[in-house]
Amino acid sequence: MMLPVLYIAVTSLLSVFFLMLRDMPVVSGSILASGAGERLYMKILAPLAAAAILAFCCLQPDRNAAPLTGFPDLPSVKLLLPVGIATFASAALTLRISRFPAVQFAFLGAVAGVGRAYGSSLPWDLTSAYLISWIIAPLLCGVLAAVIYKISTAGDRNTHLIKRELSLLRLSGVASLLLVCAFTFNNAPVFKCIPVAEFGASPRAAALSLGIAAIALLILLRPAGIVRDTIADSDLDVNSESTFSVILSMAAVLGLFSTGFLKKIGLTATPLPSGVLFVAALTGISLARKRALIEGDSIIKCMFSAVLSPILGALVCYSLCRIIDGDIVNTLIVLGLAGLLAGVAFYLQWQARNKLRKQIVSNREEQVYNARKSLSALEVKAQMTEKDLQGKLEIKRKELVDFAVGVSDQKRFMEKFYEDLKSLRALPDGTEKDARLDRLLSTLRERMYFSREMNDFYARTEVLHKDFNMRLAEAYPNLTENERKLANLLRQGFSSKYIASLMNITPKSAEINRYRLRAKLGLKREDNLVQFIKSI
Repeated sequence: MMLPVLYIAVTSLLSVFFLMLRDMPVVSGSILASGAGERLYMKILAPLAAAAILAFCCLQPDRNAAPLTGFPDLPSVKLLLPVGIATFASAALTLRISRFPAVQFAFLGAVAGVGRAYGSSLPWDLTSAYLISWIIAPLLCGVLAAVIYKISTAGDRNTHLIKRELSLLRLSGVASLLLVCAFTFNNAPVFKCIPVAEFGASPRAAALSLGIAAIALLILLRPAGIVRDTIADSDLDVNSESTFSVILSMAAVLGLFSTGFLKKIGLTATPLPSGVLFVAALTGISLARKRALIEGDSIIKCMFSAVLSPILGALVCYSLCRIIDGDIVNTLIVLGLAGLLAGVAFYLQWQARNKLRKQIVSNREEQVYNARKSLSALEVKAQMTEKDLQGKLEIKRKELVDFAVGVSDQKRFMEKFYEDLKSLRALPDGTEKDARLDRLLSTLRERMYFSREMNDFYARTEVLHKDFNMRLAEAYPNLTENERKLANLLRQGFSSKYIASLMNITPKSAEINRYRLRAKLGLKREDNLVQFIKSI
């Protein structure tokens, strides 16, 4: 019992290492970026659905029902060890090229290497079906992502932003649950290659298997969480439509390539690396948005890594099997080819590091140039600072004088108004009293508009924010005077309520004015008006 357990333990830790460290975080990171990962139902339903699907696929009595069409079962449990080593080696090498190694392709290549070593290799028509499927899957994912993005952004633009985001959040929750199920169902057939008959199906064996999975999970939980957060916060720090398109397109492709329907069109069901589909989805959305979400060299490196993974897996596993059987000549040939491929991988990594080093040097030279330029600008600015401070001091002095004058004027107005009210109170009721009362109310109403004070306020604003007003007038000459005043008030941080009070309009009219100002500035629904005005 202990020897098979050891084989499965080592293979699990080696084969599952990169699957959990690089592939699963793509799924969890995408779900986290959509906002659905914070929902309680996702935290409960997603693990339960994944466990149920995995148990259903692995406990089927008919092992030929697995979607891994044509792949031979391992003849002995001891061959799990070279498969695990080959998978680990292939993923470790291709990780130097791309952030997302194709672990599934490496594993299937390793299993194919075992079959080749023991005379049970795949026929050419089935091999070509797998190769074509591996090419079609990311292309289909990219096209689906672009189509879904176009559909999700082609809705009614008059819909309130919050309602639109809530609808996308609900749809993302459903799509996220589908993605978890599709990912689990797509990867479950890999476990069909394990010769469970030798290992046994007793409760003790099941407990040991669960223990191995728990150990792998604890070891990889922290680094996998870092990769997940990086994907959520960096790669998918875009709008909700893009994130939803990534999740739904990946779920659709993983689900499609887990069924036997593809045989009718010359393809085959196969486990797919989520990282490759993720890059393909981002590429499709970039084309649909006409703005890159991922760099071009990252796409090329990911595709090259996906091509190299099964080749390295097969070569390394075949070599290990030949070493086990004592065939030194074939082993040396295969190891030489593997070394050549590894050399290419290391060369590409060295080239990338050299490029990065040159970029760092260039950035430092640019920083030195900018520092010198800033020093020259500081010298000019220092000469203007004294004059600028004197001007500001003069403005402050004028403000104090005007404030004192304003207080005195208000005092005189209130004293006169008090005397008028006092004399009005002494008059008997009649036409003369009503006429004088109407005149007092009219005078008070005119005073309430603060027209003189507001004109003075806008004049001071023009002086204090002279540069802003000049740039605003140059960039948007079609703005009216009231719209320029509104822009000044928004730039100073006034809310719609205070703006309505200052401009003697209702809060609803203030909102309408904001909407018209957005239209004249050419802003979209997702653009922030205040931030845009402050950036002018």
